[in-house]
Amino acid sequence: MSYYFSVWNGAQIVGKTGSLVINAVLLLAVLTCAYTDTKTGKILNKITFPTMLAGIVLNAAFGGLNGLWWSLIGLCIGMAIQWVPYLLSFAKAGDVKLLMAVGALKGWAFCSFGFLYGAAAFGFLLVPWLASRGELRGVTSNLKNYFAFAAVTQSVPNAPAPTTTRRYVPWGMGLVLGFLIALAMELLTGRVIHIG
Repeated sequence: MSYYFSVWNGAQIVGKTGSLVINAVLLLAVLTCAYTDTKTGKILNKITFPTMLAGIVLNAAFGGLNGLWWSLIGLCIGMAIQWVPYLLSFAKAGDVKLLMAVGALKGWAFCSFGFLYGAAAFGFLLVPWLASRGELRGVTSNLKNYFAFAAVTQSVPNAPAPTTTRRYVPWGMGLVLGFLIALAMELLTGRVIHIG
């Protein structure tokens, strides 16, 4: 099992041709999910479930039993990353399924680091999104008051009342940007993160 966690790039398992096919499916799936999440606020099952299946089938077809395990581990890691935020109502089920689909296609490392890149990218997207809705001032005021109270009292205050009118923001777009960054890193360096 440790072998699968020492592999950083699925191309080592599925080869160049398999990697090209899988990357094409990835791009089609994540760009479609970005569109639907931005327009309707939903990441659709009719995109994520077939993508999960395609990931399992393609990895098995190009990488044999190693490809199958690589895909299944990626799918499970994708679910694990978003499961707790989903249970706490910080993420929607579509976000969980998108990570599962990407994990099934590209493996655990791509899914994990794509998620981290997406979280960072989402921070940059969130500011103009809140500003366009006229909610940025309320959010920054809440954060300022929260940290000022914590600094003065040296305790963790209760969470402030929400100032946004919409509970969920289009997190799928942040995830997609993260996956595109991870793909660019993989194509340029052979890994989704530069190590050593």
